[in-house]
Amino acid sequence: MENKLLKYIRCNKKYVVNLVSKLIEIPTVNPPGENYKKIICLLEKECKKLGLSTKKYVTPEKVLDKFGIKKGSERISLVADLDAGAKKTFHINSHYDVVPATDKWKTDPFKAIVKGNKIYGRGSEDMKGNIASILFALKSLKDCGIKPKINIQLSFTPDEEIGGRTGLGYLVSKGLVMADYAMSEGYSGNYISIGNKGVLWAEVEVIGKSTHGSMPYKGVNSFERMNILVNELGKFKTKILKRKTRHNMRDSIAKRPSFVMGGLLEGGVKVNVVPGMTKFSIDRRLIPEENIEAAKKEIKDVIKKFNARYKDSKVNVKFVSQEGPAISRKDNAFFKIVADSIKSVTGKKANFSVMPGATDMRYFMWKGIPALGYSASGGEKWHGDNEFVYIDSLVDTATVFALIMSRLF
Repeated sequence: MENKLLKYIRCNKKYVVNLVSKLIEIPTVNPPGENYKKIICLLEKECKKLGLSTKKYVTPEKVLDKFGIKKGSERISLVADLDAGAKKTFHINSHYDVVPATDKWKTDPFKAIVKGNKIYGRGSEDMKGNIASILFALKSLKDCGIKPKINIQLSFTPDEEIGGRTGLGYLVSKGLVMADYAMSEGYSGNYISIGNKGVLWAEVEVIGKSTHGSMPYKGVNSFERMNILVNELGKFKTKILKRKTRHNMRDSIAKRPSFVMGGLLEGGVKVNVVPGMTKFSIDRRLIPEENIEAAKKEIKDVIKKFNARYKDSKVNVKFVSQEGPAISRKDNAFFKIVADSIKSVTGKKANFSVMPGATDMRYFMWKGIPALGYSASGGEKWHGDNEFVYIDSLVDTATVFALIMSRLF
């Protein structure tokens, strides 16, 4: 039966090419969040063609307000079910929003361009290609007469690109989705993601004293004072970079924490004015062995010592976003089926690895649900100009998901 399935997928790849092209050409750019209703309409039609029952959920305005979302479309999530009459449910999540495109694209980012083995377009790899592959997997099972022995539930959610709290995060928090096992985007090829680093974002404000540029001795230059602080934080960065996770990561350098300063930088009003206030950001990524509260204390301790040393200036820190690391609970049977399915397609042993960046799978992981990430690939140039996805990878990814759906029990 599996040979029939594999042959069907190889011979009908036109379906996945056409579907991903349609999805790319609905520009669901976030921020602010555009055309959400239009893409949900298309996805609901595709799900109903495959015999899935569907239900739509709109994230309430009070939840949007809580997370500072003021503009854009209604935040609509689509949940689609294939009831196998089983006791357990396999949930596959996809986000449909995409990041904005710059003016440096060689083609129209919202017109799907097929060139050889590549489909170009914003969202082709992240993650509309996966959406098409998952639906292709279900279509292949249906057309080959293979009925899953586990309930299949799909969710198509907004706002992953701005944290996911108003998309899948909302659905999980309200118990609107079911999952005994879950999957979404992640690594590709023979790599599977089993979790992600934590993230801590901070805004650091250095307050000096503004004065005329011809008399700097009457003021305190917040920019120069910030440079001294950045040097102190740099010493701290060197210290934390000696830490190393015991978990497997695809790139060995990623086994360490990271600490990035200056992603956002603000200050000064005029060339001949000593800057009285300067701000900069910190992006701190935590390995699974670290925790948020300890990471916050470390930063605050550096700043506390700095303030004690320089009493004519003041440094304030505000933590604007924080999420702990997420690691999937291990389920031997589920992990083995996913690994075996990947090996059946790639011919290589599957490698379970933690990702440096986060995906919406963390909402399931935090609930203790076995959750893994796997994606169609375009060379992993997520969010980059001239984004593309390989057609062969779309087909392989559909095959992997089809095998997992047919083998889970």
